[in-house]
Amino acid sequence: MNLQSTLENGLFALSQLLRLPVVALLWVCVLVALFLVGGCVVEWVARRRERQGFDLDAWLRAGNVLDLDEARGGLLPAELKSMLDDALALHSNGGLADGGLEHLVLERDERVRRSLFASRLLVRVGPSLGLLGTLIPMGTALASLTAGNLEAMAGQMVVAFTTTIVGLGAGTLAFVVQLVRHAWVNETIREQRFLAERIGAELDSQDS
Repeated sequence: MNLQSTLENGLFALSQLLRLPVVALLWVCVLVALFLVGGCVVEWVARRRERQGFDLDAWLRAGNVLDLDEARGGLLPAELKSMLDDALALHSNGGLADGGLEHLVLERDERVRRSLFASRLLVRVGPSLGLLGTLIPMGTALASLTAGNLEAMAGQMVVAFTTTIVGLGAGTLAFVVQLVRHAWVNETIREQRFLAERIGAELDSQDS
């Protein structure tokens, strides 16, 4: 057996070793995709409930931000309320000065964007694993065809096409979740920055 045959057979054996991890990871992708869809539905219900009739412009016109009462603060959506609580805590300690407010806004923006990581990763990983799950059984199917075992070849082809469907399905679900949540993230970031600008203006008026 020459060196080329040895290397080729080794690569074939290596690809077969990857078969079980690829199939297992495809199951993980399916579970993650279902979890993301469920989380997206729950978040949609929560956002619809807390934002029904809410207008940030009208809320800001109702009074100052730094000295608001608890009832007015309770009207804010959860993300904005959390940011405002952090800002008020920093303000009580003088932490909003010297770039503290800007650092808070950037930190909150990063925290909101982090919610897109799982769906963004699955959009890329799901189809890639589906392709791997397709090509690995096809190698075995071709070997079975060479040996004249058509039944084994048919079984391997079924596995190959099934993994493609599963990988693309998981990636598609993740892509839909990504689109929906990306719009929510942009809205939250825009509102957080608007709220921070109002806080900064009130701090400037207090200093002058």
